[in-house]
Amino acid sequence: MNSATDRQLTLDIAARRPRYGRLDFEVGVSNRAAIAAVDAFAASAEPALAICGPAGSGKTHLANILAAENGAAVLDARDMDIISSASGPLIVVDDTDACPDPRALLVLVEARRTNGAKLALAGRGRPAAWARGLKDLATRLEAMTRASLDEPDEALMRAVIAHRFRERQWRAGARVAAYAAPRLPRTFAAAAAFVDAVGAAAIAASTPISVTVARKVLAELSGSRAAE
Repeated sequence: MNSATDRQLTLDIAARRPRYGRLDFEVGVSNRAAIAAVDAFAASAEPALAICGPAGSGKTHLANILAAENGAAVLDARDMDIISSASGPLIVVDDTDACPDPRALLVLVEARRTNGAKLALAGRGRPAAWARGLKDLATRLEAMTRASLDEPDEALMRAVIAHRFRERQWRAGARVAAYAAPRLPRTFAAAAAFVDAVGAAAIAASTPISVTVARKVLAELSGSRAAE
C-alpha cells in the first residue's frame, strides 16, 4: 500500500466536527418543506417551533441554521438548569426528546410565551411524545408550528452518503454513493451505518473505498438484516 493511501485510511478515521452551515444542508424532497418552515418561522411573529423527524434526518442541522442566522445558541435539552436561565429574543433547544424533566420544559414553554419571546425545540419523533405523558405540555407541543423531516428519497440518500464520507474525510467516488443508495433501506440510519461500515472495511483491508468494497459491505448488511 502506498503512503498516500495509508494516510487516507489511517489519519482520517476520526470524523471532522460536523458543519452546520446552510450550504452544508443537503436539500431534497423529504426536507425541503422543513427548511422552508424554519425560514418562515424566523421571519414571522410565531412564538414557537417544533423541529421533528427520525434520527439523522437533519434536526440538529436545522436548529443550528436557525440559531446562527438569528443570533442565538443551540442549547441541550439535558441541561434544563442552563436553559431555564437563558434569555434573548430566541432560544433554540436540541434533543428535546431526551429532556429529563418535562415539567421544567413546560415551565420554559409557558415562560417564553408569557414574555413574548420565541422558542424553537428540536427532537426525535412526534413533539407530543416529548411530554412523556404530561398532558398540558403535550397540548402545547402539538400546537406549535412544525418543521417535519421525513426519511430520504433516493436522490437525498446519495447526497447524505456522500456528505457523511466527507465528514469522515474518507475519499469515495460518486459511484459508491450511486451504487449504494438504491440498495439500502430508505433511512438516514441505514446511510450512516453503510458509510461507517465501508470505512471500517476499507481500513481493515488496507484498500481505498470503492464499489467493490461497497458491494461486499451491502451483502453483509443485507445478511445481518435477514438474520434479525
